[in-house]
Amino acid sequence: MIGPLISAEHQTVDQSKAAAALAKGNDWLTDNLGFGEKLRRQGNVDTLNDKITFRDSFWEMMESVKTPFPDCIRLLCENISLDPYFKDFYQWSRMNKVPVIVLSSGMTPIIRSLLVHLVGPEANDIEIVSNEVEDKPGKTKDQEDGWQLKFHDDTGFGHDKSLTIRPYAKHFAARPNEPRPTMLYAGDGVSDLSAARETDLLFAKKGRDLVTYCEREEIPFTVFEDWQSILATTKDILGIIGPFSYGVSLSRCYVTAAMRLTAELIQNSLSYLNPIKERELDLRGHKIPTIENLGVAKDQDAIDFTDNDITTISNFPLSPRLHTLLLARNRVNTIQATLANSIPNLTTLVLTSNNVAELADLDPLRSFPRLTHLSLLENPVTRKEHYRFWIIWRCPTIRFLDYQKVKDFERSKAGELFGTMKEPSALASKIMGIKSRTFDLPGASAPAPNGVQPGGKDYRVKLTDKEKKRLENLIRNAKSLQEITRLEKKINEGRIPSGGGDDDMEE
Repeated sequence: MIGPLISAEHQTVDQSKAAAALAKGNDWLTDNLGFGEKLRRQGNVDTLNDKITFRDSFWEMMESVKTPFPDCIRLLCENISLDPYFKDFYQWSRMNKVPVIVLSSGMTPIIRSLLVHLVGPEANDIEIVSNEVEDKPGKTKDQEDGWQLKFHDDTGFGHDKSLTIRPYAKHFAARPNEPRPTMLYAGDGVSDLSAARETDLLFAKKGRDLVTYCEREEIPFTVFEDWQSILATTKDILGIIGPFSYGVSLSRCYVTAAMRLTAELIQNSLSYLNPIKERELDLRGHKIPTIENLGVAKDQDAIDFTDNDITTISNFPLSPRLHTLLLARNRVNTIQATLANSIPNLTTLVLTSNNVAELADLDPLRSFPRLTHLSLLENPVTRKEHYRFWIIWRCPTIRFLDYQKVKDFERSKAGELFGTMKEPSALASKIMGIKSRTFDLPGASAPAPNGVQPGGKDYRVKLTDKEKKRLENLIRNAKSLQEITRLEKKINEGRIPSGGGDDDMEE
């Protein structure tokens, strides 16, 4: 597949696998001229589960094809069709000076022939980085069983695409004054696994192995079905379309506008040197519900998400330079378990005025080896017994909690209460077993026209069992449409209305 590296100056490089049809070429050869679809799919499963390398699996696939190589090319050109939107994407790329480089686990002669056949002679200008084909000893490629793969490199992938992508990142890392391109990569299968972590924005084809891999490894990605959606996103990054998406709430049939964290919004936001000489990106006050597209933010020391509607801290690309996150006055109730893998050098996290409810909900913070400053003021969790001692014990690197310095006697007391990490006390084990449960609220945010929330995630508010019961009572006892509308407005704002038969709660 194709994914461009986009710079702010519209001078771009394209990192990719090939056109959509090219991904099917090797499969078609194996299914129709080789050992068949069943064995091919089993090889993909074994590769995905690390039982065999992609290199060995692909070698077995191609070795099962005995047809002369020229006939293979002819048959592929007769039987493979192109995603109709890919040609539009490629023509648009040429018009906008977006060079295209095809990164493929396939074979260069086949890719070149298919591209020219499907796109036209202008496809000869496309640079291809792929495996080659060579004669078998004592034979030639135009003979039966006369050709074999010649892998691009010695890795377990045969062609490790990440090794091709990394030099671009290193080039711009060594030249901080040059505009840094944003890498967009679109893939579908097991041959794309090595590249998945190397790009800023990753497109994974719906229902394919790359989606399974990214979900398992918690790698941020965007699902695509065809090249029309990829073209739209690429245009978005170049600032051709606007940042707003509109949706209709089916529960009450009213129209709302939700601000998505689009590439254009990020690029148009203020990035400046703050008073302590950090490069800071200002994303305050946009009512953003979901973190996405941060690959285009380039290198930042700090990001300010204050006054938004974010519920989950997740979906960050690898950001080793980022060490400060400001998320006050959001709706955060969940922190991605593997967030530290994406932001390994985080030192300061401000979560004042959010919805973190349980002590165990903060467990992901213990994985940050450099986290020293943490604010959780005005979160429900701060009312929990032993709250401060728990944070100090669970996150021993913390030096300032809620703007108060951690004292030695507090560390000693935390150890007495909770034991050690290897041998936690009964109290610690009990607390670790209590995490918030989520409760879906229809209409809690405006869905996109296709019914999917911005960023592809449900918009959720966490409720305790007591709060859930109260909410059910309030809705059941509502006397008018106006009262239901008022309740819904408060819920959408992240507030639990008072009343409902139990003790009143703060709004």
